[in-house]
This record gives sequence, C-alpha cells and structure tokens, in this order.
Amino acid sequence: MSSAPARIPRILGRLARGAIWTLLFAVLAAGGAGLLGQAWHAPGSPARAELTYAGDAALDARLDVATQRLTEIEAEVEKLAAEARIALEEVANDDPTRLRESLQRGGQAATTIEAASRQLRDSLTGLAGEGETAILEFSNGTLVRRSAVLTAIDAASSLIGHWRQVAAHATEAANLNALFTRHDATVLEAAASGRQRNYNRAIGILDQALLTVADIQSVRVRLIAGSEGNVLDEWIERNSAYDAALRALYAALDKSGNTINAEVVSRRREERIAFERLPPDRRTIVVIIAEVARNGLTQAVVAIDAAQGRIEEALAEAT
Repeated sequence: MSSAPARIPRILGRLARGAIWTLLFAVLAAGGAGLLGQAWHAPGSPARAELTYAGDAALDARLDVATQRLTEIEAEVEKLAAEARIALEEVANDDPTRLRESLQRGGQAATTIEAASRQLRDSLTGLAGEGETAILEFSNGTLVRRSAVLTAIDAASSLIGHWRQVAAHATEAANLNALFTRHDATVLEAAASGRQRNYNRAIGILDQALLTVADIQSVRVRLIAGSEGNVLDEWIERNSAYDAALRALYAALDKSGNTINAEVVSRRREERIAFERLPPDRRTIVVIIAEVARNGLTQAVVAIDAAQGRIEEALAEAT
C-alpha cells in the first residue's frame, strides 16, 4: 500500500512522454506529407519537364512544320470565305459575270485547300501523342498543340464539301434568274405575234414559255426540299396559268378567224383574270432568288465562316 503513491509520478511521466512523442510524430507526418507533395509531380507537368523533354522536342518539331503549313492554308480559307459571300450577293444579279468570276476564284481556292490539307494530314501519319500513355510521355501544352493542329486540319478538309454546296446552289440560283428572264422575253415575243394576228406562231412561242416554267419547276425541286408552298411556287402557278390562258385565247382567235365570238370572249375574260394575278414587277423575282438562296446557299456560306473560325482558334492554340 505504501508503494502506490511512489508509482503515481512514474505513471504520469510515462503518459507525458507518450503525449510528447505522439505530438512529435504528428508534426513529422505533416511535414513529410508537405515535402512529399512538393517533391512529387506527375510527368507532363511543368515541374517535371525533364521527364517529357525528349518527347516534347520531337513532337513540337513536327507540330511547328504543320502549324506553318496551316497558316498558309488559312490564307486560302480567307479567300474562299470572301468568294462565298460574293456568290451569295450576286445570285440575283441579272449580269452573271461577277458570280461566274467569283465561283472560279473560289473553286481554285477550294482545290488548293483540299490538296494542301490532304498532304498535311498524310505527313502527320503516325504522329506521336495518342493513347493512354501520352500524358506520361508529353507535356500538357504539347498535347494541346497536337489536338489544335488536328482540329484545324479537320476543319480545312471540310471546306471543299461546303464550297461545292455554294457553287451548286449559286449556279442553280443564277440559272433560275436566267430562266425568269427567258420566260418573260418569250411571253412578250408571243404577245407581239398575237398583235400581228399570227396566232399559230404565238401559240408555238407560248409552248416554249410553258416549257421554261417546267424547267423552273425542276430547279425548285432541286433547290428547295419539301412540298410546303413558297414564293417560287406561287410564281410558277400564276405564270403557268397566264401562259395557258393566253395560249387558249390565241387558239380561239385562230379557230374563229379573228372573229369575236362567245368562246373568244370567254377566253379573253380568263386571260384578263390570269393577267391580274401576275406579279407587278421584277422585284418579285429578286424576292424569289433571295428565298432560294436561303434554302442552301446561305447555310453553306455560314458553314464556311464557321470552319474558318475553328481554324483560326486552333491556330491560336497551336502557336
């Protein structure tokens, strides 16, 4: 019993020493964790650039060449985008000269872009930096450059398809404008023959006008998807109705020997009704051309502008 008080100080001393050692271990553990965090850096991070230096140097050398070639391609892309906008503006012009020249320049630029993009893609066959181990072999900055270069090549490669849409729709729209002009001139020629009482000739000329309307209908089918009515459909319906009514009037006059009878009067009334439904002037044609352009040509021009933007953004990252 007398030894119990003597053991109390020794017990307290051991407890105190244990607390001190526990505190010391905690401090060392925290310090060790900090040192470990400072010492450990994943390959590919700036702090461990020496681990990816060799891979970065080799890959960057190829990316430098590709970036230079993409810069040259971008200059052609800028030309292509400008010609696409000119084509959109010129489709409703009665004089097709500017449109024809624009399509020729744009076609040359598109061909250059396609060939250069294909050659560049072929030159990068087997390009390093792909796969799960890429982050261990290359720095993040180099991998970002690689991705940007490939994105730009993809965008450039898509331009030939968009330009073909521009050229096709612009050509069709220009042809449509030419068909409108041909139709109106044909009907005026038929009317001149009718005033001279040469009804047989007038009827033959109106048959040609109706064939031109059929050609316009074919263009409408190619340019505008779906069967929903539009301004072009309205023009086709009204002009074909008038051509047929005028033809029927001339046939009645020819049959009657230019004598005004009941049939001639009836046909004349139908011709007047059809005439009143015709568009008042040439401005309607401009509206029709604009609507046709929106159904394909505008979308293709916007797609070219979007591809140009992707190339510029990718080049900004790549450089």
